[in-house]
Amino acid sequence: MAPPFIYINGYPGVGKYTIAKKLVKLLPNAKLLDNHLLIDPVAAVYDRSMPEYQWLRRRIRSSILNSIALSISLRDVTWIFTDSQSSSEVGKAAVTDYIHAAELRGSPIISIILSCATEENVLRLGAADRRGTKLRDAKILLEIRKTEDLYRFGGETEIDIDVTELRPHHAAQAIYDFVRNVSSPGKSQGVTKGTK
Repeated sequence: MAPPFIYINGYPGVGKYTIAKKLVKLLPNAKLLDNHLLIDPVAAVYDRSMPEYQWLRRRIRSSILNSIALSISLRDVTWIFTDSQSSSEVGKAAVTDYIHAAELRGSPIISIILSCATEENVLRLGAADRRGTKLRDAKILLEIRKTEDLYRFGGETEIDIDVTELRPHHAAQAIYDFVRNVSSPGKSQGVTKGTK
């Protein structure tokens, strides 16, 4: 079996990219594909409200994921993906691209759901390092949190981690430990709450 796809999902500003950068240093032969590497080229061409926006996002996403899945050169890489997908039809369609690529490659998907308290999420949204197409509008974030549920794979290879009080390196370590645990016999699932 090929190394896993580690799919980190969470609301905008929760810390997915920051934590994933720490995780990639813990895992041997790992690479990170942040969702904004897929969003930014599309946002340069279309506004999110335009009908072509989702079409082009899916084309780019599926092309890159299929390339990863079929690559002999990248066969031994553990891939870490960050995303912010809901359980809506658009979100389900996006996740389907990851599922298809994982099946093509023979990789299990390990799902990491990152959450944090609303107040902390709003504070993180305003961080100075959030640039480009990253959401910075607290009103939009609050609406998303109120109306959209995060996509969940469910099952033994999914974990919820509350990162409200976790530093990024502790969150990355919790993910690493979970990945190691579910990659060995006797899989487990759970919810992790951390401290600073």
